Amino acid sequence: MEEDREGIAMEEDEDTRCHARAKQRGQQTFTLVEQDRTSPRTILFWIGENFETASQEKLRDAFEMALRMREFSGRKWAD
Repeated sequence: MEEDREGIAMEEDEDTRCHARAKQRGQQTFTLVEQDRTSPRTILFWIGENFETASQEKLRDAFEMALRMREFSGRKWAD
């Protein structure tokens, strides 16, 4: 299994593949983490902006992620 710069094992998951595909296309990415208080609202903004064009599955996945992030007990403002 591959390790990151800090020696933490990285598993090949959908997020990793998504970032790799974007990098191959020369696209920039930005990662939201659940501890950031603004992450759920940022996702809700994305849903609103893509409501007419994104698939129901993507919209549902995004909404469910926003709900899970909202429930994270260690949320804080960005450093």
